[in-house]
Amino acid sequence: MASKTRTFTFAELQMMTSLGRGEIRECVNRGIISAPAGVGQGNHRAYSKWNLVEGVIAAALLRHIRAGSVADLMTRLRLLLMARRIDRETYCAAPDRFDFYDFEVHFPPRAKPDDKVDPALGEDMGKDAFLIATVSAVREPHRPSLTSDTGSAPFCRLPIDLEKAVLFVNHMIETKL
Repeated sequence: MASKTRTFTFAELQMMTSLGRGEIRECVNRGIISAPAGVGQGNHRAYSKWNLVEGVIAAALLRHIRAGSVADLMTRLRLLLMARRIDRETYCAAPDRFDFYDFEVHFPPRAKPDDKVDPALGEDMGKDAFLIATVSAVREPHRPSLTSDTGSAPFCRLPIDLEKAVLFVNHMIETKL
């Protein structure tokens, strides 16, 4: 008989992310956390380990950028994993087995940071914003470049360390849950 993967409750997701109930519901509604819409609110609460990883990443990002941009970023992350034929739950079990490093999102900065009426392309744009997601198949040591990276110099860069997020979730499961 195959072993069943463990599911997690809403309270465990909340404890893992330190997000409030409303924030988690909003993350699920926006697609930041890819749990089925029927999860929670009186329904069977069965979040996967991948949902916990998404929640941890979202909790860190929502302190700095808007929810619409976080939703786009998480969609790009899921698409890159799918393009590389990496199952998300399998990645959560053993992230060191996969060649998926240095996930980054590049986006142009806002032209007028204080202008709330006309947001230019950038971190405040949210849905359908111009974002470029990159990932490397080779782990390289992070060294300062001797020459400027002219290809993405006019863009803001937001690196996401997916492997560390998974390791954090695994550690929290082992020690707290």
